[in-house]
Amino acid sequence: MSQMTKNEFAQVEMKLRERQSALLEEVRKELDQRENQHLASVMGNHPGDSGDVSLADWLADLNILRVDRQIRELREIETKLAQVREGTANECVDCGKPIGLQRLLAYPTAMRCVACQEKHEHIYAHGAHPGL
Repeated sequence: MSQMTKNEFAQVEMKLRERQSALLEEVRKELDQRENQHLASVMGNHPGDSGDVSLADWLADLNILRVDRQIRELREIETKLAQVREGTANECVDCGKPIGLQRLLAYPTAMRCVACQEKHEHIYAHGAHPGL
């Protein structure tokens, strides 16, 4: 296992913290927007027809999905930050080999080396598609 230097771990941690801050701000905005939409409906500013209501419901669902995705990413960041503290942030969860620094700087929450990620995607790429 090739070890990363303290400086390299610090670079990865900085990237993670930057993304974490950006995500927290996005979640705050989404929740504020959702609160404002709820307040408008309580005050009687309802859309006029059923098509408008359907669109408003769809947008609300989309906002919920977006926040859910952001929260999942925040959890991934927390996991990776713990690995940075432990000195294991560059270890592939599948094979234990190093995850390259350039990969971690480009995708700081990467849990697998490129080879294992490609295998993972190949195996699970069809998981969402129904089969006979």
